[in-house]
Amino acid sequence: MDASLVGPLFEQVLAAESGRMMVIAQTPFMFAAVNDNGRAALFVRVSLTPTQVVSDGQGFSVKTTRSGNNDYVQITAADRGLPPLFLKLVEYVLGRVSASTSVDQGAEVLIRSIEEYRRFVGQRRGRLSEALVRGIFAELLFLRAIITAGMSVEDAVTAWRGPWAKAGLGVHDFTFANGRGIEVKSTHQPPGTIRVSSPSQLVPSDQPLDLLVLPVEDAPDGATVAFPFRAYVQETGEVVAAAGPGAADKWDAALEALTLDLSDEWYDKYRFMPGVWRRFSVKQGFPHLDIPSLPAGIIDVHYSLELPRLAPFAAPFSELLSEMKLS
Repeated sequence: MDASLVGPLFEQVLAAESGRMMVIAQTPFMFAAVNDNGRAALFVRVSLTPTQVVSDGQGFSVKTTRSGNNDYVQITAADRGLPPLFLKLVEYVLGRVSASTSVDQGAEVLIRSIEEYRRFVGQRRGRLSEALVRGIFAELLFLRAIITAGMSVEDAVTAWRGPWAKAGLGVHDFTFANGRGIEVKSTHQPPGTIRVSSPSQLVPSDQPLDLLVLPVEDAPDGATVAFPFRAYVQETGEVVAAAGPGAADKWDAALEALTLDLSDEWYDKYRFMPGVWRRFSVKQGFPHLDIPSLPAGIIDVHYSLELPRLAPFAAPFSELLSEMKLS
């Protein structure tokens, strides 16, 4: 079976009604692509003994039926559609099992290949939470905006301090050479609250400081206008790399600080539709925690802000780039 044909077969069954099945291969037993209520599933016509157990894995579940007359194994994607990791699993299993010379051997290889893939995917540690992925996406949108507006790529990447926040090497997501700070937050629609992860993050000072809020929603299935997260980060990396080794080195260091592994297809499940930027000027009177008044011993303080109460500090986002002396 040509692995390149597996994806199109699944796309065909997923475009049809639930329950639609198309045979993929017949050797050493039948494999079929199935539409299971909008989720891709691999149907395998094979009889397993009670001691032959196939476990669920990250991104897929396994159903084993031992009726004696209509035995089968069905592996179903956890997410709707055809997740890239599930397609990789199917291709891997088909490639391994197709080399079997008997039904019994094929059953053993089927179990072993699913377990091998389950362990491989489970070994991927340090994956970022959805909240972090959304936050990074919003920061990169702003990074690309200031590059497009005329800031040098290296200066823009240098100003991006968000990746080092956990290490205590950056108070704001962006800190520019002239002292201006910008904090970027992602939220849902309608934007109601934001989470502030440090008491020093949004404190008025003598230097200009802005809070930028971007609604970020998951793209629905079939949406043509969407930003695939991993592809967008990779594309941004290409923009940075084209600017020279200085910018590229800083970009690589930022991704390392984030522990963002762009080879991990798990991130392909994130596809976003950004809303409209909202800007708030962090100036005198902006609600914040008074750090000197916090009793000694209090650490790791987090709090939330209600966006409607920040209305007196709203400022046009369209004027920010000109204030930064960009186009």
